[in-house]
Amino acid sequence: MTAPRPKVLISAYACRPTGGSEPGAGWAWAKAAARDHDVWLLTRGKFAPEIAEELAVRPVPGLTLVPLELPKWLLKLRRRHADVYWYYPLWQRLAGRTAERLHQQHGFDVVHHLTFAVDWMPAGVVRRSTAKVIWGPVGGSTAVPLPMAHWLGPRGLAGELVRRAWTGVARRVVGRHLAQTADLVVAQNNDVAEQFAPHARELVVQPNVAIRRFASASGPYEPYGGPGEKTALFVGRLIPWKGLLLAISALARPEAAHWELRVIGDGPDWRRAERHAEQLGVRDRVEFVGQLPREEVLAALLRADALLAPSLREAAGWAVTEALASGCPVVCVDRGGPSVIVGPGEGVAVPWRGDVVGELARGLASLTGRIHPVDRWGPDRLPALLATWYNNSTRVPQ
Repeated sequence: MTAPRPKVLISAYACRPTGGSEPGAGWAWAKAAARDHDVWLLTRGKFAPEIAEELAVRPVPGLTLVPLELPKWLLKLRRRHADVYWYYPLWQRLAGRTAERLHQQHGFDVVHHLTFAVDWMPAGVVRRSTAKVIWGPVGGSTAVPLPMAHWLGPRGLAGELVRRAWTGVARRVVGRHLAQTADLVVAQNNDVAEQFAPHARELVVQPNVAIRRFASASGPYEPYGGPGEKTALFVGRLIPWKGLLLAISALARPEAAHWELRVIGDGPDWRRAERHAEQLGVRDRVEFVGQLPREEVLAALLRADALLAPSLREAAGWAVTEALASGCPVVCVDRGGPSVIVGPGEGVAVPWRGDVVGELARGLASLTGRIHPVDRWGPDRLPALLATWYNNSTRVPQ
C-alpha cells in the first residue's frame, strides 16, 4: 500500500511563473515541493490568474492554489502608497490566520514561509504549530562594510545608515523571534547564518536561486570585442550598493587595461558613474546601454567574457547565477550570496578588505576564458532538497 504524501502549506507572498528573482523563486520552489508532497500554495490573489493559466498548460499534480488578498478598499489605498511597510505586514497577519484555519482542516506536516525572503520582516505562518515550521531561504543581514562606505556617496551612505538602524532593530525584534519559533531556518548566505545561528534550532545555508543551464550556452561563442579585447558585463539597478563605481575603477587599473565594460541597467547612480568613468579616463571603455529585456540580457551573457558583480550586500544573486548558467565566469566581492554561488573554477570572489579595486582588476586578468555552463543552482536540485527538509528531519517539540 502506497504511503500518503506529506501535506505542506507554502506561503509565498511573491509567486509567479514568469517572474524573476523573488516571484520566480516562489513558483520554482512551490512547484518543486509538489513533486513529492501535496502542496497548498498561499499567495497574493493578483498572481492567481497567471498561475492558473500556467497550470492549465502545464499541470502540477498535488498543487492547490490558495489566493489571498486584503479587502478591495485597501488595494485602492495601496496603489497610492508603497506597500512594503504596511500592506505586506497586514497580508502576513491574514496569511497566519488563514494558515491556522487550513491546518485545522487538512493537518499539515510542514508549514513553510518562502517569500518574501527578508529576515527582518514578518512571516505570518511562522508560529508555534504541530506542523514542522520552516522559515526561508531568507536574506537581508548582509550590510555594506563601513570601511567601504565611501563608495556609496553621500546619499547612498545616508540610506545605508538608515537601513542599518531600521532593519537592525526589526531583525532583533522580528527576525530573532521567527528564528526561535521555526524548526528550521534556511539562510540565503553566510551572513544570515552567522546572524541567526545562536537563535535557531536547526540552520542550513541555501540560496533561493533556481536557474537551470541555458541550452544555448553550449553554442558558438561570439565575443563582443576583437582579438585581445575582452568585455565584462555589469547587470543590475544602478544604485550605490551594487558597486558600479568599483567596477569602473577596476577598469582603470593596469591589469584590466584590455577590458571593456557594458553596463546593463538603469537607476539614480547613472550620472555619478559616468562622471567617475570620465575622471578615471576610461569613459571610452564603458558603455551604458540602459535597461534591457531579460532575453537580451541573457543573450549578452552568452557573448561576454565575464560578469563583474561587485555588489556590497547582495542577498542571493540571480544575475550571478544566470551568468554561470550561461557559461560566463563571475568576478564578485566576497559578500552575501554571490560568494556562496560562485564555486571553484567559476570565477573569483575577492576579499572586501584591502585593495578591493585592485583585486577586482586582478580577478578579471586571472580569467582564462568562458566556463562550462553551471547546472548546480537549477530547479532540479530543489525536490530532493525539500524532501530532506520536509521528511528526513524530525521537528523539535514546542
